[in-house]
Amino acid sequence: MRGIGMGDGFFVVVALGDSLTAGYRTRDPYAIDPRVPYPAQLGSLLRKRLEGKTTQVFVVNAGVNGDSTDGMLWRFGQATASERPDVVVVWGGINDLGAARDPEHVMGNLARLYDSCGEIGATPVACTLTPTRLTSPNMKRLNDMIRFHASEKGVILADLFPGLADGEGNLQQEYSDDGAHLTPTGYRRVAEIIFGSIAPLIEKVEP
Repeated sequence: MRGIGMGDGFFVVVALGDSLTAGYRTRDPYAIDPRVPYPAQLGSLLRKRLEGKTTQVFVVNAGVNGDSTDGMLWRFGQATASERPDVVVVWGGINDLGAARDPEHVMGNLARLYDSCGEIGATPVACTLTPTRLTSPNMKRLNDMIRFHASEKGVILADLFPGLADGEGNLQQEYSDDGAHLTPTGYRRVAEIIFGSIAPLIEKVEP
């Protein structure tokens, strides 16, 4: 890993994903408060944890509205590798499922993204998809695949689904305006879960 514990003074996280990473909000799609998207909130949590240390934290928002995992693979070199990240948070697949791609195809792309992170010396973080107003069986299947792959391959997992789901496995109303995209509170919850998954890595940062 490039930056953690290496004394270069930087801890770089790239958040790779779609509109949920970009921070799209149905009620205000063209004037997003820059503090709302989860990468901005994650950056605040990381900087607070590293307060008093000389390491500088950068969280790059590489979310693109409407993107699929095919698009994320295509963008990887430009949007991710070029940032020389220590950690890459990979959160995608909901648009693939919406376009009727099967979970196996999506999982194949996600696995390639995790492997690509390793090839550039970055630690991948695999995120499960967050629930929707009516969570589909294919989403549940894909999430099971992500969890199994992370366990089998030793990839860090940020299991977003249970943190935002209600008792029936659908998205809690307080976290969304439209049943898929999130409110500021929802993005905050995502940031907290991902921060919890990254936290053990932060302990390796030089004082």
